[in-house]
Amino acid sequence: MQEQPHQKRHVRRRYYVAKELRLSVAVIVLWSLLAVGFFTLVAKEVVSRVAAEWGTGYLLLAFLLVMLGYAGIITFFTMHFSNRFLGPFERLKLEMQRIRAGEYHRRLSVRKNDDGYIRSFIAEVNKMLDDYEHTCRFREQALRTLDSELLNIISTLQQGQLSRDEQRAALLRLHEKLKAALESPHGG
Repeated sequence: MQEQPHQKRHVRRRYYVAKELRLSVAVIVLWSLLAVGFFTLVAKEVVSRVAAEWGTGYLLLAFLLVMLGYAGIITFFTMHFSNRFLGPFERLKLEMQRIRAGEYHRRLSVRKNDDGYIRSFIAEVNKMLDDYEHTCRFREQALRTLDSELLNIISTLQQGQLSRDEQRAALLRLHEKLKAALESPHGG
């Protein structure tokens, strides 16, 4: 069946959200709702006691105290959860800068209080760093080998010890060594 130009095509979107992240967000929402519910009960009790003991003239003061309490709860949860989720990424950024500076043996560390989603992220990055370290070490070894082979060929060419056929054979051997090294898995 052919689509008409004026008909919209519905495309299902896939959302890539890990279970760990969903659980973390659910915990944030749950704690926030529980805190607001608890504080609402406390505020109701405070307002009723203020009204009963001091009269309705102090309701504005009670209202301000309730709003201050809500602001405190929001500030606490914002700081707590932002530190819990965003703090580790600053630490990871610093560790990755060290790795990029040449400390290929380093791995990202997981702390006891890190969220489950961050832990799984770190595990994946560490796997990638293993591959990166291996590739860097292979590259260094390949450059040393290439440099050594080329210096050997240049030396023998300068001495004039090789015939044209021997020169050609030496270059073909170098080509085969390079080709074999580059085609092997992970450069191994």
